[in-house]
Amino acid sequence: MRVIELFRLLSAIALLCPFAFAGFGERGHAQQPESVERPNLDIRRIDHAGVKIDGRLDEAVWKTITPVTNFVQLQPDEGAPVSERTEAMVFYDDENLYIGVRNYDREPSKIPHRLGAHDATTRSDSIDIGLDTFHDRRTGYFFSINCRGIQYDAVVSENGSDFVHDDTWDGIWYSAARVEDWGWALEVAIPFKSIRISRAPEQIWGLNLMREIVRKNERAFWTPVTRFDGGMRPSKNGTMTGLKDVRVGRNLEVIPFFSTKSRVADWDSNARAARANAGLDLRYGLASNLTATATINPDFGDTEADEFNTELSRFEIFYPEKRKFFTEGANYFSSPLQLFFSRRIGAPLPDGEPQRIYEGGKITGKIGRWTIGALQAVTQSTDYTDAFDGARGAAPGAFFGVVRVSRDIFSKSSIGFMTVNRLQGSNTIGQQETSHAVDLNLSHGEHIGFTSQIMVNTNAANPGVDYDHVGWTSRFSYNSDLMYFAAEGKYLGPKVDMSNTGYEPETDRYSGSVDWIAFKPMIKRRGIRQVWLELYYSEKNGTQGELQDSEAAGEFRVQFMNFWELRSTMMYNRVRFFEFSGQIDPATNRFAALNPMRIYIAPRASVELTTNDARAFTASVEFEHGKFVEYGENFYGIENRIDVSTSTRIGDHMRWELSAVQSRESLMNGAHYQDRRFLISRWNYQFTPKLRARTLAQYSSDKHGHNLSINSLVAYDFTARSALFIGYNHQRQSPLNRMDLGNQFFFKLSYLFSY
Repeated sequence: MRVIELFRLLSAIALLCPFAFAGFGERGHAQQPESVERPNLDIRRIDHAGVKIDGRLDEAVWKTITPVTNFVQLQPDEGAPVSERTEAMVFYDDENLYIGVRNYDREPSKIPHRLGAHDATTRSDSIDIGLDTFHDRRTGYFFSINCRGIQYDAVVSENGSDFVHDDTWDGIWYSAARVEDWGWALEVAIPFKSIRISRAPEQIWGLNLMREIVRKNERAFWTPVTRFDGGMRPSKNGTMTGLKDVRVGRNLEVIPFFSTKSRVADWDSNARAARANAGLDLRYGLASNLTATATINPDFGDTEADEFNTELSRFEIFYPEKRKFFTEGANYFSSPLQLFFSRRIGAPLPDGEPQRIYEGGKITGKIGRWTIGALQAVTQSTDYTDAFDGARGAAPGAFFGVVRVSRDIFSKSSIGFMTVNRLQGSNTIGQQETSHAVDLNLSHGEHIGFTSQIMVNTNAANPGVDYDHVGWTSRFSYNSDLMYFAAEGKYLGPKVDMSNTGYEPETDRYSGSVDWIAFKPMIKRRGIRQVWLELYYSEKNGTQGELQDSEAAGEFRVQFMNFWELRSTMMYNRVRFFEFSGQIDPATNRFAALNPMRIYIAPRASVELTTNDARAFTASVEFEHGKFVEYGENFYGIENRIDVSTSTRIGDHMRWELSAVQSRESLMNGAHYQDRRFLISRWNYQFTPKLRARTLAQYSSDKHGHNLSINSLVAYDFTARSALFIGYNHQRQSPLNRMDLGNQFFFKLSYLFSY
């Protein structure tokens, strides 16, 4: 199907969907999960219980509570009772919700109990807790504790068919676990002041509990969920009643910090001086479900470096945001089109250093049916020395403002508005830019979803406003245990430019895709657990109708009963790019490109084998062969590529991850052109639950030289939001690149004061 035809089909769906949904507004409520009978737990208030969070469950109060025992498996045997007896007990007092769990195990010596950092995935036996504190069946909290007491927490939200699990949220709560000769025990205390809750005198919450037994690949829930759900969702929780007159608190947090760093780079004598810095983070609960966060003179020295990207593209490569202030609550600013990309704030300057951020603030949360996200940040005017020509320059300061507002409609749908603004004077570094958009997210039952967004973008590079400044996207999806189908269309006009505020690099295009058509039956016989048969097609045309890219793919994947997976993929791509002369340009050592454009055919095939990721050692091996366009080198050729990745647990304290890529590139006549190699090694060592160390070492090479990067950190966590960091970073290319980081040392201390 041509893109224009697909666009017309999706446009018709977009027009018809509101009428289709309008008729079941009230009727849809009757079919939604809140009307489905789910278990209820009525908990008691017990003051002065004297619980010490040590994982022993030896206080008298635990003997007075009737435990929850009816846990049901999701995997490996959906619907079967949990294989090991599980007893969960819940009560509360004026300030905390308490949860205690006895996890019996007939083979306690086989329980994996590994240490890890806060929010680390340890692949140990664990208990997960889902809380929907407003009982709106759309939002909630996720807490996970492994059998060594290691914490993992997140905020979760559902919007139609979209489910967001945001683990950048770090709450202040307390837990401890102990392995015993009968299994393992767990105690948890969650302060009411650490989470957003209603101020009503009597409350109903959503609740679910899950036990994971890693060696059996078993996950069992108090409130049953399906394979389609995948895990705990607010809309599928049971209910918890009995909460009355709890103390909410002021929810004020003050986190001052001090940091210092020094950098030694061969080309930059100014980099040798040590620099001290201090700043402040603030967090305050404006209302029961609305939080204000601010940062003054932030420092992100403890942020892990970007991983090397092996992708070949003619467009800007996407690197995810990792800075804590911007990652926490990022789901409040997401939309079908990526109108806001926070890495545009404080982006690296021509000397390789990021532009300094003076301050930032945001408000996130819900008021009734309204979901609100507002963010502003100001960057400082910063002097720099260009790494290549030594020229001095100044990057002007800029103001960034983002507002995202959506309103819940029907039972699981929403309609929203978003505006993104960058205000600054004209300059070669950054430009003034604005985007405004409206979006619609519709969900029918549990399986059908539709999203659409239309936006207009104004920018300094293309003054004025007309249809060429418009962009839109629409997506329809159907998902169930057996089938998955999605179709998407997108248009970005030739004058759309979000390079200073968002991330949508492929402008001046219509695109459409069928992404994917999948048949995924559960087999469970002859050694096979599940199979997937998948088809995919996408096409991107210029606004004048010319083909730019197209891709057709078919994939077969099988999961065996031992949870190993085998995947085989066939792809057939067509790519429009410069016509190559076949001669190397001596000035650039690359193949010269002629002005005419042509379509290159690039069929590819791959096969991948992945082992059970619940084991102490896991591995994935992929081999890929096919034709490709090497955009950076400007030639059309053949690639043979091997990707190998492993993850190894060494004892209870260490995790080592290793990824290696070997790509052999040849010309169409078979002559060897170059080998590209990438090696990424990550070490994590957890000395104690609070003291940890990590190292990320990366190496890449091709015919042009080598690149070595080391990012290491030692940290002591006082709480989930305050810590002591000592770090060392190294980045060096050969031959020397004048934007090389060199050697950098840094120290940072932050401490949380909570009121």
